[in-house]
Amino acid sequence: MRLPTIGRLAFLLAHSPFVHSLGPSVCTPAPGSTVTPVLINQVIVGLAPLMYGRVDPIIAPGHASAHVHLGMGGSNWGPSMEEDTALDSSCTSTQAKADKSNYWTPRLSFKSPQNGSYISVAATQEKVYYSSSITTSDKIVAFPPGFQMLTGDPYKRSMPDATPLEGGGIYLGRDSGQGIPQPVQFTCPTADGSNPYAKQNRFGNAGLGFPMANCDAYTTGLRYDIYYPDCWDGKNLTDFTSGRNYSSTAGTKNSEQNCPEGWKHFPAMHMEVYWDIDSFARSGVWNPASDPWPFELAQGDPTGFGIHGDFFAGWETDTLQNLIDECKTCDGDNEVDACLDASVINTNDEMNACTVPSPVDEPIWGWLENQPGCNKPQPGPKEAVQATCEEAGLSAPTTQHTDIPGWTYQGCYMDYVNYERLLPSATGTSASLPNPVTPEWCAGFCSGTGTADDVQKAQTTGYKWMLVEYSYQCFCGNTILQLVKSPSNTAATGLVVGMCNSVCTADQTQICGGSNGGYSPASLYSLDGADNSSSTKEKRVSHLHRHAHAHDRPL
Repeated sequence: MRLPTIGRLAFLLAHSPFVHSLGPSVCTPAPGSTVTPVLINQVIVGLAPLMYGRVDPIIAPGHASAHVHLGMGGSNWGPSMEEDTALDSSCTSTQAKADKSNYWTPRLSFKSPQNGSYISVAATQEKVYYSSSITTSDKIVAFPPGFQMLTGDPYKRSMPDATPLEGGGIYLGRDSGQGIPQPVQFTCPTADGSNPYAKQNRFGNAGLGFPMANCDAYTTGLRYDIYYPDCWDGKNLTDFTSGRNYSSTAGTKNSEQNCPEGWKHFPAMHMEVYWDIDSFARSGVWNPASDPWPFELAQGDPTGFGIHGDFFAGWETDTLQNLIDECKTCDGDNEVDACLDASVINTNDEMNACTVPSPVDEPIWGWLENQPGCNKPQPGPKEAVQATCEEAGLSAPTTQHTDIPGWTYQGCYMDYVNYERLLPSATGTSASLPNPVTPEWCAGFCSGTGTADDVQKAQTTGYKWMLVEYSYQCFCGNTILQLVKSPSNTAATGLVVGMCNSVCTADQTQICGGSNGGYSPASLYSLDGADNSSSTKEKRVSHLHRHAHAHDRPL
């Protein structure tokens, strides 16, 4: 519930996230560089996934949306949202605790060249830039709570009529005085420095539509670039189809980039989401040199022209206004913690711990025959036809872990909290590929009853705990950390809802924990009949996706 005015004022006085500095007062060159960065009015807010699901309160309010989105931000994101809904969130997966806004964009999937089945691509990094660095005579102001935007056209399947090389109307930027802004595009960093878009435009390695090439630069991937409008006529918070536009230098003095007179001028917002398409080439299931482009946006778009992004404002407006007015960072590359006090910044663990389950009960992980939802592949070039969905039920998702005879599933837990393993190595053992690890194989290995191969037969100690994780790893032990005694949906106690979503390398129909780098979400089981008093006996949902940067692994 929202606090009464007096109570809210008292709360803000006690907890106000004042800007603790203007950011760096001086920018210094990086070691070995002679280039000195300059101070810019821009900050970066880190994001982490909140939910994957068919949720879109702007396009499909009160219903299941037609395709799966990656949603980030405040925990109240759902099919139905009112003006203050986001502000009332109990947590946020953004870096700034004062930012309970919601950001969402279509999930990316890989379509197998061998059999046409789909599996989700791992999103490896998400962030949003807030910039007020342009030259303008306007007062740049914070978004009001409940303000909504959608940029991009989900049904577009062809190149815009003119490209920058033709001197025509398409402008890859946000100054409408330079042409028609192209609000969505892709960036494709490559290991060899080549530019997949070289023949399309003069703007480096960014362009319109999918690059149709592997984006294999180290630690990056195929990047969504979403540029949101920065002008609003102030008339309607929810009608995203009108009253939103991009600022312009056309007809202004001194190249000022202004909004129309009487309109609100917001900070320029730019969202980036990276997707690890190179993992499919590394694993051998995609040959970029010979296979057709295998990636598809969730709404059945194999062209990429239908990329889009949504925004529902949920900032504490005083905090965002302070950042707009006061915060300067070096070349605009600093994160929001450069200007906000540490007490109002979420740690990575806090961001990752903020999660909500999808309200649509359906399988969306592992290998699927079709993309979830009701949008079939439509390659164009004509506009795609908007699908009419049969109503999907909004309900609690089902548990989709693998039941193992003789073992009780305990839940999905982080296996590396505070640098500690759930099953200390001093009391256990482990195995991984080339063994054909599945939950059943791991159970046989840990109980000493396995018959699958020599490694499994050689395991004679009967352990009472087991973990499967990272698609192909098995761990056993007789001692488990006490953090599982009182599990809750926070990283502090280890339990995480939905992060165990990776299909087993040895059996694509089963789940073998998650694949989240150092955090290592793991499916935890206890041996029936053993003294497991230190654990909870409650069954837990393991297949609702949630993690910092881990999704299904390519097989």
